[in-house]
Amino acid sequence: MSKNFEIQELAIAITAKNLNPTVITPDFLKYTGIVPTDWELAREPVFNNFVVQIFYKSGVGIVAQPNNVTVVESIGAKQQAEIQIPKITHQLVEKLSQVEYQRVEINPRGFVVFNSDAEAYQYINGKLLAPGSWQEFEGTKVNAALQLSYPLKRGILNLSINQANVQFPDKVAAAILFSGNFNYSLSGNTPVEKLQDLQAIIQNWQDSVKTFQKLLSDKFFPSSAAAPNNISVFPTTAKS
Repeated sequence: MSKNFEIQELAIAITAKNLNPTVITPDFLKYTGIVPTDWELAREPVFNNFVVQIFYKSGVGIVAQPNNVTVVESIGAKQQAEIQIPKITHQLVEKLSQVEYQRVEINPRGFVVFNSDAEAYQYINGKLLAPGSWQEFEGTKVNAALQLSYPLKRGILNLSINQANVQFPDKVAAAILFSGNFNYSLSGNTPVEKLQDLQAIIQNWQDSVKTFQKLLSDKFFPSSAAAPNNISVFPTTAKS
């Protein structure tokens, strides 16, 4: 894997007691300055069964449900200074400072493109898993997915690995999907201290992303090993 592996889709999910999703509306986001006033909606917002979904043409989306809100951004070719998700999440938390925050998750996602379905299948079932008769049953091959968990000094890194088909503008490609989940409990004895810890984690989101990149490049596609021809992350759609 290239050492220049870059994350192009990122989500920050926050858990809080007494968070009412219905207060999060396009007008609330605009008039409080959480999102720029000139941002246009990508589609009509969804308000259904206490679930709110608001997506903008900028590539930023906000999904809220009872006690949880997630901000997601398609980063693409944006420079670091152009990435909006840390600022938006920081301001959203600031405006909703009266709720009791409990946990924050940093979720980078990416995939590696292979030349064929067979190569992608072999990567999981031949490289990551030990061969054995268990991989076939009644004339069919097993479809495998991995769930890994790495206890870190601060929080836990969960990693999901799945085979997927990725839809590009001109083709469908075989790929392996890597989904990272950094799960951080908030430190502090008071709501104010937990809020400060939450803001610090959001501000330092790059540390989580760099750790995710390092895990993939060092342990799953080291430079000394044969790597797939194309490495990409979420340019369009991935279907597992």
